[in-house]
Amino acid sequence: MLDTSYFNTYDSGSFRQFCGPAQVHKDLNTLYGLISGIQADGHINDNEIEMLRAWISSVSSLQAKAPYNKFVAKINAVISDGVVTEEEAEDLIWLCKNYLDYNRNPYYDVITSSTQQLGGFLAGISADQTINIEELTALGNWTSNNALMFKTWPFDTLLPAIERIQAERQLSADDHSELLTFCQSITSIRPTEQEKVTVPVKLAEQQVSILIQEYSFCFTGESSRYSRKELAQIVEMYGGIAADSVTAKLHYLVICDVRNPAWAFEMYGRKVEKAMNMKKKGAGPEVVFEEDLFASLTPFGFTHK
Repeated sequence: MLDTSYFNTYDSGSFRQFCGPAQVHKDLNTLYGLISGIQADGHINDNEIEMLRAWISSVSSLQAKAPYNKFVAKINAVISDGVVTEEEAEDLIWLCKNYLDYNRNPYYDVITSSTQQLGGFLAGISADQTINIEELTALGNWTSNNALMFKTWPFDTLLPAIERIQAERQLSADDHSELLTFCQSITSIRPTEQEKVTVPVKLAEQQVSILIQEYSFCFTGESSRYSRKELAQIVEMYGGIAADSVTAKLHYLVICDVRNPAWAFEMYGRKVEKAMNMKKKGAGPEVVFEEDLFASLTPFGFTHK
């Protein structure tokens, strides 16, 4: 049995001092993807401009520092007239590329970059609560250009759905609703008045099936309901095994609801990145959400807070 007292000392703040350069690249990759997403259908509307303001808000504590001050000033100048032209969007993307020097950045790799940019891209195309065919095509083209990621989460969930919709040559109301909710559940950038999607929707192609007894679980993130120690105790109460690290033998990596602001290496954290690397090599845990775990425990009488 895992010594759950380990989780009593968990403190996300203690990691901040190590994440400075990687935090910058995470934020700029998200911005890069966001701009690519909002210009995907050839025009940028008011709701999509609001997403740029949301990005500024997400880095508010760092706005006075370089390079954030340069990006915030540039974005504010671009959106000051309430219009973002194609040329202005390209200028912002160019600025991102100039700061994202992949060859010299020791914190950076293809998986990290693609995952961060995908989060921004999904925020961009879902900003106006509508995903049209042009945006869906642009998303399909973007994912095709990131072929290395096809077998990693969340690409492995998104790609089959896109291919199915494109093959059917239509975007039904149900498909649109599920795709929109999925986009909003993945991204961390949203206008302040827009509520966070707390239960990420699984697109039709992804079936989540979690076995509990004698299967191992590791948790990443901060649950809005439970501490790490409580989550470990819940799993073990129902016959599972709580683990504190991601290994090739781990069965499930559970993403909790509240993102840790110290996670700089990709959207959800280093554990997810490690799991994706393992998946690329044909091994490693399934990446699931906290709500998936709770749903799997419900038939056994579990009720969460």
